[in-house]
Amino acid sequence: MCAVRTSRRRSGPTVARSSTRPTSRDVAQAAGVSQAAVSLVLGDKWRGRVSETTAERVREAARDLGYRPNLAARNLRLGHTRTVLLVVPALTTEFFAGVYTGAARVAADHGFGVVLYPSPE
Repeated sequence: MCAVRTSRRRSGPTVARSSTRPTSRDVAQAAGVSQAAVSLVLGDKWRGRVSETTAERVREAARDLGYRPNLAARNLRLGHTRTVLLVVPALTTEFFAGVYTGAARVAADHGFGVVLYPSPE
């Protein structure tokens, strides 16, 4: 299902996917810039390459669209997952549920995700 959205910066309507979250392509289209410019601005590497006005336009478009970077895609591109594997016997006990909750909180605080592997023993 598609929805039509009118952009303030473009002369005509743009097509938005209503069932998925906004991408850098959507931000670029809304800001009237290239995806490369969006990448530079949102990666904080724009100084000397993109004007302050353009950078602000990109940040505003990202904010208006509710853009969040896709961390899985970024990690694939960078060649690391920032993922911790937690092996526990079962989450049916309160103790191991607490272990998982604590591990997930600490991992998230340091930019890691947790994959849970229930051990058969």
